[in-house]
Amino acid sequence: MSNPIMSWKPFGKKAKELNISSISSPTPTGGMAKMNHAASTPMAIEQQAAARAPLTAMDVPPSPPGKPQAPPLPARKSGILAVRVVEARGLVYPSGSQLASRYAPYHNEASRLPYVVVEFDKNEVVINALGGDAHSPIWKYTAPFDVSRVSDIMISIYQRTLPTPLQDPNARATNGGLPPNTFGTRNSQTPAPQANTMSDRGAILLGFLRITPEFVDKKLVDNWYPLYNGSGHIRVQSCYQRRDAGPLTIDAFDLLTVIGKGSFGKVMQVRKRDTNRIYAMKILSKSKIVMRSEVQHTLAERTVLAQINHPFIVPLKFSFQSPEKLYLVLAFINGGELFHHLQREGRFDEHRSRFYAAELLSALECLHSYHVVYRDLKPENILLDYKGHIALCDFGLCKLNMSESGRTNTFCGTPEYLAPEVLYGQGYTKTVDWWTFGVLLYEMLHGLPPFYNENTNEMYRRILEDELQFPDDMSMRARHLLSGLLTRDPNLRLGNQGAHEIKAQPFFGEIDWNMLLAKKYDPPFKPSVASAVDTSNFDEEFTSEIPIDSLADDSHLSETAQQQFVGFTYEGDGGAMSLAQSMGPSGFGRSGGGGL
Repeated sequence: MSNPIMSWKPFGKKAKELNISSISSPTPTGGMAKMNHAASTPMAIEQQAAARAPLTAMDVPPSPPGKPQAPPLPARKSGILAVRVVEARGLVYPSGSQLASRYAPYHNEASRLPYVVVEFDKNEVVINALGGDAHSPIWKYTAPFDVSRVSDIMISIYQRTLPTPLQDPNARATNGGLPPNTFGTRNSQTPAPQANTMSDRGAILLGFLRITPEFVDKKLVDNWYPLYNGSGHIRVQSCYQRRDAGPLTIDAFDLLTVIGKGSFGKVMQVRKRDTNRIYAMKILSKSKIVMRSEVQHTLAERTVLAQINHPFIVPLKFSFQSPEKLYLVLAFINGGELFHHLQREGRFDEHRSRFYAAELLSALECLHSYHVVYRDLKPENILLDYKGHIALCDFGLCKLNMSESGRTNTFCGTPEYLAPEVLYGQGYTKTVDWWTFGVLLYEMLHGLPPFYNENTNEMYRRILEDELQFPDDMSMRARHLLSGLLTRDPNLRLGNQGAHEIKAQPFFGEIDWNMLLAKKYDPPFKPSVASAVDTSNFDEEFTSEIPIDSLADDSHLSETAQQQFVGFTYEGDGGAMSLAQSMGPSGFGRSGGGGL
């Protein structure tokens, strides 16, 4: 059944002093203007006074010379990327927006100004303004990010607003009944949302941009960039420093909060001491993994997380080991599990369900392209980030090397989501993921899985025999899609020929898939998150526990058992490939089926 290791979430925090001096700043028109560093008290949770120091390449400490390596795909890097958000000009607000600065009291004047969310490899930093005005705010803040792979920088500018009903027609623009900059469009078949549905967003998106960093050692990039989905420009500096540090250990992290527990260990929120970035760390007992014959599944999870770089999949930042334990360090995303929000609201309207389903479909398509079948799709394994995008996590049950025709037989997953072919025990293919995808979409729209029953055996009977029923208020487009996904014969199931079959359905008709992958849609819901270290969306049963890396039991692993974990360490360059090679013929990315 479902692997109990993982029930956690990922995100980012607090910057550290880079000890760098002032520089001249280009203007949007190409001129030069000297920027004076304003001494001011930091306003965002992320901010420290030292992080306001201007960024230059000259003051980056030298690193030991090393021969550049030809990176595999996706490209690997190891070092620190300093991103400095300086200022913006010409910001324009949507007409009719209710700004919080007009209606809500704040602790200081700067809290009324636009704030910025900087994201790199799913690690996010929130930055409040130092000064300026609503149309030309000044931030002057530097955030260092750990680099373990090539990834883009995403910068979004928000203005706080009064919380309003998510579906209040009076708060919407004329674009298909949706607010400005939001995802998708409505149509006559979309059912009316629940009247009591509220948005926690409390902010409007003023614009965003995506920057591809130049990973050249100590090269400073200083530019003004136009905003997408908004007006105005923002000045951003970046500088990458290659770092050839020694082996990573638990001593490189401060343990902050326990956020999950399972059969093999626990998950903790941690802070990396040199960059102050916040991560989720899975700490697993080697002896328990060996004792339960879960070595292959554990290595598979680590391999997938290291190899795949996708905007809607939680990335692995580092992995290392001690003689007794394995440590997986992942992005910490604290917007909560999709299950948490679905349980709180009962169900989602079709507009919101479509958004989550589209991002999830994109993630599953990516996994399948790497010959990986996920096998445990459910709301508990889907997280929401600070901005409201999904992040698929928990790859403990995934199966590698599943070619288009490859089959496997393991009975695993979660009862409500098991496909008929899994219950029959006669082998199954990648299409098992499209059944669970259909069950999840049905649950988002209706509030319960289609064949749910508290009696597990009765639920299995329903999965195998009962006719698929739809609630009266479900649109015809949703019914048509779900009928295809929940076809019992996997050879006739929608998606059997690939994810493009599902993407082509009318239910997803208004989606531009390139825009979706580029995160150019403003999510329909923004989770309520106070800061990067906020754990309010986690169960108090875990967060109340003292965060310690407990002593391992007395179980001694033989040298042969230890050899099974060769190649587990991943700190950027080469780590992912070393694990794939250590797994021999069953390494990641090779074709073939069968096995676990």
